[in-house]
Amino acid sequence: MWNIDFEGKEVLIVGGTGDIGKYIALEFLSAGASVTVTGKTNKEIKNYEESKAGKKIKVKKLDITNDISINELLRTIDSLDVLINCASITKGGLEYRIENFADVVNTNLMGAMRICHELLPKIAISKGSIINITSIFSNIGLKNAPAFSATKSGVQALTRSMAACWASHDVRVNCIAPGWIKSNTTKLITNSVRVKKNIINRIPLARLGEADEIGAAAVFLASKKASYITGTTIFIDGGYSVT
Repeated sequence: MWNIDFEGKEVLIVGGTGDIGKYIALEFLSAGASVTVTGKTNKEIKNYEESKAGKKIKVKKLDITNDISINELLRTIDSLDVLINCASITKGGLEYRIENFADVVNTNLMGAMRICHELLPKIAISKGSIINITSIFSNIGLKNAPAFSATKSGVQALTRSMAACWASHDVRVNCIAPGWIKSNTTKLITNSVRVKKNIINRIPLARLGEADEIGAAAVFLASKKASYITGTTIFIDGGYSVT
């Protein structure tokens, strides 16, 4: 029934060497797209290139806080149909320090603005789609990560503004807000049986999410099946944010 086909389409996943980005890349690859992911460090790129995904997916270096790095990437992109923004950082309990707060804002919020603005002309030509990955913590306060939470809220608001403005270019802009998804990061947080149990007890669907569930939603949002959806945020959290 769905038959979503991205054959001949170019997809760029910024921060795609991370856990969720990897699965988003694989979902687009299975839909026929030509996929490129970015990583910030040489180590991230090397690890990705040596993985199974790295055999079929292109990987490039990008620091979204650096204009020179962004310009270098732009020179390698001839056309683009879908942009996915996954790149983000958190500094945990140290985010109340102003310098750390500023670093998180510069990456998570300013970085998203930079890359979207610079790539808009190419996406406008293809009448494509932008998807920003935020978090359930855009709506839930994180006492130890105020910058992370604030920037994820900011990206949601930015997405709505972009959607309203860039509709005139036939570009749709949406958000996906993942909840507790199985990943290396979540594994560290849920190492304690008690912590994991407390998290799952709050989730109405009573389980952690799978990364490919985020990927499937991204493919749908970027497809023609979602052609009348823009400026919205899809929460993929098993109901965590409504309890």
